[in-house]
Amino acid sequence: MSLVRLKKRKISIPEPRSRFILISCPDCGNEQVTFDRASTTVKCNVCGRILVEPSGGKAKIEGKVIRVLG
Repeated sequence: MSLVRLKKRKISIPEPRSRFILISCPDCGNEQVTFDRASTTVKCNVCGRILVEPSGGKAKIEGKVIRVLG
């Protein structure tokens, strides 16, 4: 009985397009981690200014992006 060798297929695993980002508040300078495709409004934890507004896909970022995490 002969062994039938099966061809191994490389299955590409899709990587997410969304990331977590570190944002600095333009008013008080507080740094805060948020999601770049946020579905809710994100406010600064210190002064209460709106930092991220949802827009159906990628969120509108009001603060300064310091770095992209992960």
